[in-house]
Parts: sequence; structure tokens; C-alpha cells
Amino acid sequence: MLHKDLVGDERIVAHEFFLALAACNTVIPVRTHDGFSSCTDSQIFEDVETIDYQGESPDEQALVAAASAYGYTLFERTSGHIVIDVNGETLRYKSLQSTLHYLAIMLYLLF
Repeated sequence: MLHKDLVGDERIVAHEFFLALAACNTVIPVRTHDGFSSCTDSQIFEDVETIDYQGESPDEQALVAAASAYGYTLFERTSGHIVIDVNGETLRYKSLQSTLHYLAIMLYLLF
């Protein structure tokens, strides 16, 4: 979560920075239901969904995981769109990936 002290331009810049970390990469999020949270005293067992980030670059995976730790979670990626959860708000972007040697992603907020 971003510091609540940030206001105005600083808050906008921080938001755009973490959004870029979560979106501008080649990492694929893989959701799994293999974890369990349990409380042995009251016998409550709960299925926990986790997201494993897979990609060719461990650096990209680390940056996406860092963005997620600050509330910008890459939730879904297909060839046509990206879904990012920003502190409970779901943002869906259209993705245009370049076929050049470098990665160029242009994001458009879908309404």
C-alpha cells in the first residue's frame, strides 16, 4: 500500500510507477488453490488462492512481486488484455504487444 502521506503529484507518480511495474513485463500470473490456512483450535480450514508469477526473467518476476506487495497485483494476462487489482479495484487494460526485439506494451483502460 502506498504511503497515505503522499498527495497530489507525488501520489499520481507513485501510482503510475507501480502500475507500470505490474503491467509492463512478460510475466504470466498463474493462480493456484493449493494452500490452506488453518486454525487447529477451532478446526477451521480455508482454501487459499495464491498467484505464482512465471517468466523468463527472475528480475521481472521480482518486480511484479514487489508491485503486488504494494497492492498492485497482476491478476490475469492474455494476448489481448491485462487485469490488475489495485487495492481491491479491478483495472482491465487492452494490451498491444510489439513483435520487435524489445517489449512495447501500450495500455488502454477499457470502459
